Amino acid sequence: KYGIADHTVIIFTSDNGGLLGPTNNAPLRSGKGYAYEGGIRVPLIIKWPGVVKAGTISAEPVTSVDYLPTIAEVAGLELPKGHAIDGTSLVGHLRSGGKKALGRDAIYWHFPHYRHNPGPYSIIRKGSWKLIHFYEGPMELYNLEKDLGEKKNLSSAMPDKVKELDARLLAHLESIGAKM
Repeated sequence: KYGIADHTVIIFTSDNGGLLGPTNNAPLRSGKGYAYEGGIRVPLIIKWPGVVKAGTISAEPVTSVDYLPTIAEVAGLELPKGHAIDGTSLVGHLRSGGKKALGRDAIYWHFPHYRHNPGPYSIIRKGSWKLIHFYEGPMELYNLEKDLGEKKNLSSAMPDKVKELDARLLAHLESIGAKM
């Protein structure tokens, strides 16, 4: 009646992968709270009338920290001054029909909690590479393009890639003052 839906951006997503038991995350490995794709990969649907064409699909990885700068830009608001903003606005990507890359080199997760074995972890995803740094267990390396189900840990076969990604991950965590 009022046309509100024609001028409203709707973001549908989740905070974690599906809970093991009541949900099946296949072909993704594991579930909620775990470092594997079944625990961190979630659906994201954005409805933006007149901007995002229905049925548009993007393979660009994004994270929930991207929502603040995206919503602020859509609403025409300035981001808070004097505060680090972890995310990247998705507006340019959305306006391009999902074709314009976000221009970041990597994305990160940090979970310094004892919820599941082997305990706390941090993750870097750079392109198709994903390194899981377990703080109380061995590191794991996956090529998500070739192994979405994270079945083949490549860390032993590719120690130089592990070292490179781990150095970037640890530098990032230090730069943001991540709590351990």
